[in-house]
Amino acid sequence: MIDTTNKYEFSNEELKQELDVWKIKAHSNGFASCYKILYKTNFTTIAAKSFLIPNQETGEIRHFDLSLRIFKRRRKADPWIEETQVKEHDHGVHKQIDIDVGSGIAVKALHEFLCAQYEFIGQKIENDRIIIDQPSDQDIIHMLRKMSLDQFEKFGEGFRLNTIKGYRDFIKNNLDKNETFFQNWLDEENGKFRHQRCLIFGLEFIDHKMEGELSRKRFDLLTRSSLSKNEYVIIEMKSPSEDVFKVLTHPTNQGESVEYHLSPAISRAIPQILRYRSKLQTISEDDDDLRRIGIKKGNVAKCIILIGQRKTDDIWNDHFNSLKASLSSNLEIWTYSDIIDKLEIVIKNLEENLSEISGEDDK
Repeated sequence: MIDTTNKYEFSNEELKQELDVWKIKAHSNGFASCYKILYKTNFTTIAAKSFLIPNQETGEIRHFDLSLRIFKRRRKADPWIEETQVKEHDHGVHKQIDIDVGSGIAVKALHEFLCAQYEFIGQKIENDRIIIDQPSDQDIIHMLRKMSLDQFEKFGEGFRLNTIKGYRDFIKNNLDKNETFFQNWLDEENGKFRHQRCLIFGLEFIDHKMEGELSRKRFDLLTRSSLSKNEYVIIEMKSPSEDVFKVLTHPTNQGESVEYHLSPAISRAIPQILRYRSKLQTISEDDDDLRRIGIKKGNVAKCIILIGQRKTDDIWNDHFNSLKASLSSNLEIWTYSDIIDKLEIVIKNLEENLSEISGEDDK
């Protein structure tokens, strides 16, 4: 038995940098390398490394070497220590190497990683390549370059369809969360996904900016509704669990009386968003807040309050429709149910478009 142990320590950030991301990294003279994390818990990280070796004459990858790296720690506060233990057994002319990979998930991921490496046999690797993390592991840039316009349109429709479905399901599955949860989701990783995720509000809005401040008044989301004009829409996000109404029931001689009042949440939200609108429209052109946010003074075409969920009760819906009808033309109240309905319509349209494209391909 051969037992080798390396004692290199890594912090969380150092380990992330050490293993990098799932991509093929090109080296000089046609060589390449690749890391992939196969399995990760708070106390164990298992990664695979391949070193791809080219034919010296053609530059095409002809084979690769594979190694596994296992990092462990006893407590979350401890640094990661690389502890790769290899046991080698000699069974006559055969040799067996047992490596404790800790989980069936890691075995599956290792299989997918190996299959991906075989895809590069016979290829020249001259540039770094980002890999799609699926069992078929392909180079997405290489794939897109090979597509015809028709294929690209079909791919785009399918990609957008899956994205919108994911957003719909995300909202459905998190209706028990508060507004901060959704605000953080929209602005995750310093707004890296903000443009895409703000599709939940509709395709008619652009240039979404989160958490702006005007004269110490903070708004949740400021977006534009025009390319040619500085025309803005302010969106104020409240919790899905908040209600639009506060329903009061009083006993009477005839049974009971039910009264619908605006809830405390919506009662605060309406004057709040109107103050934002007033500030943005009356602020001076050279205001420091405008420069900090990166916008120009303009007209606020619409204010939208996102709050609560629709009820199945007909009386509730009658009151909600009456409330919406009584508001001014530039103030709207949406529920999270309305957002889900909007996404359902987009999904239906995309599915029909994709079906038409696929039908034309079959002709």
